[in-house]
Amino acid sequence: GINAEYGKQWYQRRVRGAVKMPLFRVILPVLAFISPTANGLITWPLKTTVGLQAEALNNLTGNRNVYATCNYVLFTEHVDYPTAAKRCQDVSLGKTTTVGSGTLATIDNEQKNNELSDLMKVAFGPSVGPEIDRKKYHDENWCWIGLHKIANLLNAPGSELTLAQMKSAAKKMKGKSTTSDWMWEDMSPANDDWMNWDNDQPDQYPDNDMNTQNHVRMYKKGLWDDSFDYKTSPFACDYTGKYILVETKMTVSNAEQACAAAGLTLAKVRSASDNEELAQAINLFIPQESEEEWDAANWVWIGVNDLAGQGYSHFDGEEVGFNIPWYRNQPDHAPNFGTVEHYVAVNRVGSWDDSFGQHHERPFACMCSDSE
Repeated sequence: GINAEYGKQWYQRRVRGAVKMPLFRVILPVLAFISPTANGLITWPLKTTVGLQAEALNNLTGNRNVYATCNYVLFTEHVDYPTAAKRCQDVSLGKTTTVGSGTLATIDNEQKNNELSDLMKVAFGPSVGPEIDRKKYHDENWCWIGLHKIANLLNAPGSELTLAQMKSAAKKMKGKSTTSDWMWEDMSPANDDWMNWDNDQPDQYPDNDMNTQNHVRMYKKGLWDDSFDYKTSPFACDYTGKYILVETKMTVSNAEQACAAAGLTLAKVRSASDNEELAQAINLFIPQESEEEWDAANWVWIGVNDLAGQGYSHFDGEEVGFNIPWYRNQPDHAPNFGTVEHYVAVNRVGSWDDSFGQHHERPFACMCSDSE
């Protein structure tokens, strides 16, 4: 929501000024010193336990297309606001209503804001600085959230304001936010007690085509800015599902370690409805690289094996409590590598296969701890 000249001045005051005066932040119980590096970068530490866990997972798996917590899914693809809103409609896992009920992220308190801010830092790096691809207003430093303006629009239908009048009105509105003017995509009103606007935001400043900034992007530091809906940025959706899929291919042991590093467990699948949700999550989180049925990207590890010799159970010994939907002619306990197939992978339609967990690398499914 800042025009080019104002943005340049803001950037010089806030980022370059910070080089002269280091900042301090309290992170969990630790006092952390924030200072610029030799190349002028300003780095912000993570604020939440969830953020630290996401960072631990990322350290083990590397860069991905989708990052998630048990509350949010962050897609790194750059899209405009209407596309982001439509894409989030399909993120409806765990909801009781029909497919199409997912929404862009609702950030109505500080804890949620800090969690999504941390997820952005993990995905895009925790720093911002003067080099051309890390300036504050580079799109990668922002993501769409679900807040949009519903009242007092400068370009409302029937408005007869000229561009000059719109700009004049926007200057008077700069930094002044009436909560009732804003609504989240899930139809909940903006929080009367908490919003997190950046300096002098929102401003609804128009472009030369008289479009105004009626939608909101969040800076990875956690601050908000109103923006044009045609801008392209990553986007965050609310998430209520129980499974977090990671597209990085690993053995079962490494996948189990990666889930644990994020405070999660390798997935349990206890029912046909769980299995259906897992199949939906596979297709949501993991791009399909090939239609070949045995392509590694089309199968994910879950926390099930038959090593105990008493049928298939979850890694903690809990029995699989439903009729397993085996892929055709499976399980077959095929021999190889001096052993037989003991571990289970699930494909995009929910069929199960026994496989060599310590020799084959596949994507994997973690499960949120509150789903156990």
